[in-house]
Amino acid sequence: MRPMPISRFVPISLFVQAASVGMVFALLHEVQDENNLSTASIGLISSAGLLAAVVGQVGLAPLADRGKGRELMVGAMVVGSLGAVGFALGDDVWQLVAARAISGAALGAFDPAAQALVTTRDPDRAGELLGKLIGVRTAGFLIGPGLGAVVAEFGNNDTPFFVTGVLLLALAPGLARIAPTAAMPVPPSGPTSRTTMFRRRPTLAAIILTAALVMPVGLYDAIWAILMDDRGASTLFTGLTLSLYGVPFILLAPFGGKLADRHGTLRTLPLAILGVIGVTVLYGALETPGVLMSFAMVEATFNAVALPATQAAMARATEEHERALGFGVAAAAGQVSAGIAALIAAPVYAAQGQFFVFTLLAAAVAVVAAGGYVLLRTASTTTTIRAD
Repeated sequence: MRPMPISRFVPISLFVQAASVGMVFALLHEVQDENNLSTASIGLISSAGLLAAVVGQVGLAPLADRGKGRELMVGAMVVGSLGAVGFALGDDVWQLVAARAISGAALGAFDPAAQALVTTRDPDRAGELLGKLIGVRTAGFLIGPGLGAVVAEFGNNDTPFFVTGVLLLALAPGLARIAPTAAMPVPPSGPTSRTTMFRRRPTLAAIILTAALVMPVGLYDAIWAILMDDRGASTLFTGLTLSLYGVPFILLAPFGGKLADRHGTLRTLPLAILGVIGVTVLYGALETPGVLMSFAMVEATFNAVALPATQAAMARATEEHERALGFGVAAAAGQVSAGIAALIAAPVYAAQGQFFVFTLLAAAVAVVAAGGYVLLRTASTTTTIRAD
């Protein structure tokens, strides 16, 4: 049989993986009531997927750098299917935590492998292709909860997880048919740069910039709903703001990546990062929920340019046999920075208020992003980063 194009099966699989992980959030309250779980247990279930994703990003994704990219993505689909079905069948808190961890690790392994795969096949369009993957993944996370709620209406709370489990398993053979030339290249024999890649300025810069740009997500997770409630917004409106925040990523991330391909990362990043920082400062002074939502979409637009440019920088800073590891570590750094922001945000907001917490966040993003950009800017001209 003729191998299926990468452009079709990788994005579809990533969408279903992200939707499978995201739909839990729409049904978690019902799962809590159905299984008589404590609030602390729900926290464990929610965090298990995030923590396990880091394991997948750092511990499993590098297998793609050893010529196993195709096999890793197929395995992630099978494991993700087991995680979804396990969540449907589980009724004890530790069963649900384990199922959630399995799903998180599967997505954590799949995403960097997919990023490395598409950029290896078409390095000149790295930013555009990475932007498309960002849009697809974001769409999965945003649409997944709604789809899960709709499917649950036709069955019960377990039905959406059985459905996604079947879909993930059904897509695995399509990924297995990716042409052999699309598999990750095998590293050259002898010593490689994998042990020193994180000492190189462009690679380190891409990791730091990712951490800076993902950091605000942790704050939004921790206090956005509280802030909107304090400003008189309904639960429905708050949910709408969270969904609309993802729209610019879905629509504009491929365009943002194309800008990085055309004009170079160094020229694309500064304005986008300044836009993110500027809007974050403005959040501190805004009080009307509708205005907050509007500026959230503006900030997301800047981020839809900055994130693909940063990922394109990673693609150009790494060799083919180390790229999945680079993407995985950058993603893990983003999750860690977001986790730290979430940990700090709630108590700071409670003690110091809206203006202080957003100003503090903007300052943190500015400092970390400036450090990453300076590293990128001062990198040797012999690296693979395009400055023109």
